[in-house]
Amino acid sequence: MNYFGLVSSLINVLASLALGIAVFSRKPRDSKTLTFTLVTVNVAVWSGFYFCWMLSHDQATALFYCRNLSSAAIFIPVIYFHFSLRLTGRFANREIITGYALALALAGLAFTPWIVSRVEPNRWFLFWPRPGALYPFYLAFFFYFLVRTAALLVVEFRQASFLRRNQLLYVLVFTLIGFIGGSTNYFLWYEVPVPPFGNGLVAVYMIGVGYAVIRFRLMEFNLLIARLVSYAAIILGLAMVQTCAVSLIYWMQGAPEGLSLNVFWGALLSTVGLFMTVPGVRRRLEGILERRVLGEVTLRRARLRQLAQRISSIEDEEGIFRETVQSVADALEVNHVGLFLRFEFESSFMLRSVVGNRAANLRNEHFTEDVPLIRLLQKSSHAVLLDELEHDLAVADRNAISRLRRESGIELAVPVYADTFFYGFLALGRRNLDALFTDTDVSLLETIGLQVGLNLRSRQLERQANQSEKLIALGTLAAGLAHEIRNPLVSIRTFSELIGEQGGDPEFRREFRNIVSRDVGRIATIIENISAFADNAQVKAGPVNIREVIDGVYDIARPEFVKASVSFEAADLDPPMVRGNYSQLLQVFLNLFQNAIHALDSRPEPKISVGYQVVEGEEGGRMVIVSVTDNGAGIDEAVRGRIFDPFITTRATGDRGEKRGMGLGLAIVKRIVEGHRGAITMTSESGRGTTFFVHLPCLP
Repeated sequence: MNYFGLVSSLINVLASLALGIAVFSRKPRDSKTLTFTLVTVNVAVWSGFYFCWMLSHDQATALFYCRNLSSAAIFIPVIYFHFSLRLTGRFANREIITGYALALALAGLAFTPWIVSRVEPNRWFLFWPRPGALYPFYLAFFFYFLVRTAALLVVEFRQASFLRRNQLLYVLVFTLIGFIGGSTNYFLWYEVPVPPFGNGLVAVYMIGVGYAVIRFRLMEFNLLIARLVSYAAIILGLAMVQTCAVSLIYWMQGAPEGLSLNVFWGALLSTVGLFMTVPGVRRRLEGILERRVLGEVTLRRARLRQLAQRISSIEDEEGIFRETVQSVADALEVNHVGLFLRFEFESSFMLRSVVGNRAANLRNEHFTEDVPLIRLLQKSSHAVLLDELEHDLAVADRNAISRLRRESGIELAVPVYADTFFYGFLALGRRNLDALFTDTDVSLLETIGLQVGLNLRSRQLERQANQSEKLIALGTLAAGLAHEIRNPLVSIRTFSELIGEQGGDPEFRREFRNIVSRDVGRIATIIENISAFADNAQVKAGPVNIREVIDGVYDIARPEFVKASVSFEAADLDPPMVRGNYSQLLQVFLNLFQNAIHALDSRPEPKISVGYQVVEGEEGGRMVIVSVTDNGAGIDEAVRGRIFDPFITTRATGDRGEKRGMGLGLAIVKRIVEGHRGAITMTSESGRGTTFFVHLPCLP
């Protein structure tokens, strides 16, 4: 028994099956993946019959397995040529069809003496095959497709560049290693004393080519090796357990010898079927492997996930841009990252933020919608690798993509969009040590691009809403201002027109002077109120004792309370200190007191009371709620919802006799309270009074 051939063939079986599962599970519908999976299955079948041949104990069994392995071997070069065509994007349909037809014919002849005539002892082997009359044609077919595949890969390698060139180099080198190793099986057929030592290189060839394929399909090599070893161990272990269990049952029933071998292959194939058809098994195993093998990579991906969650909490857009490019560059170790975006009414995608040692290359770039990369991103809404686009025959603008990649250093472009609006893209250069962008990395980057797009969309809608509110407020302000100023201007104009007729009358001149002075003062007051309402300047804030504010307001308004016969009552409590501006808070409560006094005009037993309450804020921290209550007539229901809008008042506007009734007081109060990061609310009941609640944050 040749133990080297036995062990190497078993390794080839396990490596081929495990590699086929690993590759197929990544992109099961991709043509390159499918053809390469067929290659792995074919090599596994050939190696399986080789293993059985090495275990054969009689001539008939050895001849049976030799003819089976010869039949399987004839398909390997033509299927591999088919895979190479898919990998390079070339077409040779007639040659492929002819190759498969000849392979089928030769595979059928392999079961006759025309290909394998007999087996006999030969140096290191007890049963070595002897060639039939058509065996030279069999060899010519094998080496024709081997040379044809090598020539195809060499031509494509010479035309390729960057990562694509490296990938084809892997495929070419490991193809030669595998086929040269496998061809060492043919020397002894013609009495050339060279043992099939290269049989052990077949597994190396499969792993090397598989790495090149999966490298092209975005996968880590270390995870690939871990998967291969794990899959092979599990497949072999399960197959052995099944074989032992079934063989024990048959042995107890007196089953014939050799049954264990058949049971083993049946168990092996059933285990492979389990991995191929039940995705839950693969997912659980791959989850364990990723946690064990990709420790550092997992941490980096966790940073990307955290970035996707953190984007919405960043206040300004520039901060989002800076944080995104810096975090992506750090997490993936990319030599440069840039963010190209356009906003409303912009046609070009401009660089908003960039980091890295090739940032200057990106600063010289600007993109419009007619650029091929932009068209592809808008069409697919998925990230694209420029290396793949450059070598995809289906892409019409491959030359433009190649030139952009060469000049700007962009390797990966991730779209930034929300709904159907395409804002731009995240441009990533090469990773350190030419590491690859994996499927998981790309998915996380797409999530980040989507989060950036959603935040831009949200802020855009917010700006539009604010603009609409500003326009509405401006319209209300303009209407109220026109109404307020019109009355004094009418008086001034009326008296001005009478000057020509009654200008000599001393009584008229005195009345005219009084009217003009009063109405000009009224206009000045209106302008001052408008200015106070529009003033949004930041004022100095510090600790404020709200009880002192209320006491101070009452001292100021005491004459008005006495004049209107309004009683005042304040809760005997000392609420916590608040952070604010004493003068502005004085203005807030003075305005509320004066409004309450006006609302109590002609009411029986008029009264104003102040209360305090401390509650927990919605975002943490405590809030002081100061309530100002009157027992007046209440606010009309039609006005309640707009009571804080400018020029909304419960009193008649244009009251020239007093400096009140314009409707800006509560609007100013609301502006001041919100400037203190607080809120003001109101409840009112017709005939029973009104209460205003001022919410102010306490000091920590």
